[in-house]
Amino acid sequence: MSIESDLRKDGIKVIGPLDTLSVNTISRNIAERLCKAFPEQNFVFQNLFIALSRIPMYIADIPEGFAEATYKNSSMYFKQGLSLDDLEKFAVHEFIHYLQEIKDKKGHLLRLGLCDFADIKICGMGLNEGAVQYMASKAINQEEEIVKYYGISFPTNSPSYYPILCNLVKQLAYVAGEETLFDSTLYGSDAFKDRLASLCGESNFIKIENNLDKLMETEEKEIKLNNKLLSEDCNDSKARRLTKRI
Repeated sequence: MSIESDLRKDGIKVIGPLDTLSVNTISRNIAERLCKAFPEQNFVFQNLFIALSRIPMYIADIPEGFAEATYKNSSMYFKQGLSLDDLEKFAVHEFIHYLQEIKDKKGHLLRLGLCDFADIKICGMGLNEGAVQYMASKAINQEEEIVKYYGISFPTNSPSYYPILCNLVKQLAYVAGEETLFDSTLYGSDAFKDRLASLCGESNFIKIENNLDKLMETEEKEIKLNNKLLSEDCNDSKARRLTKRI
């Protein structure tokens, strides 16, 4: 599948490249944030800045409900109309994805932090997304808030993006250790998973991992259904069917 068709599948339309000044500003600021938020990772600022600034970055038309920034095909895509401050805030999550990629010699993705792509069944995507957003929220100093989703009130340091996943991952990190979580998320080790399995039992850990995947998949399905609901060709009959599914 070509890059263009892959982007088209997700409804992303590239408008043009992000200007060099913005690329360098975002890369510098995020490198500083990551170094400050995670000193135990021993990031080297200059190396991190250079690596981030070399990622191709584009302004794009991204469908409503999807993230304002996305890292895909080794490039970064930002939603049209965002301010520089917002570009930086939404980019942190995607830059962490860039740092956690493990590929083979042909460029095929083998692992993304806590998610293993080498297995027949991809597991751990929900756990990984929650961990990445938890780290991103810490990097931008997001304050914890009480939010309400699906009739449930709970605290989260990511009120708008994967709020439930972040809440649950934070609780898992309390049990198994934040530093272990961050290290496994960035470098793709099994230390965090092994620690959780040893504390709660292998079968219970598998249930947790699978249910986090189901939670993320269900939220993404809801976003796609909401986009269909907002489309111009959605008549009353179709709207009722979509609302029922949501």
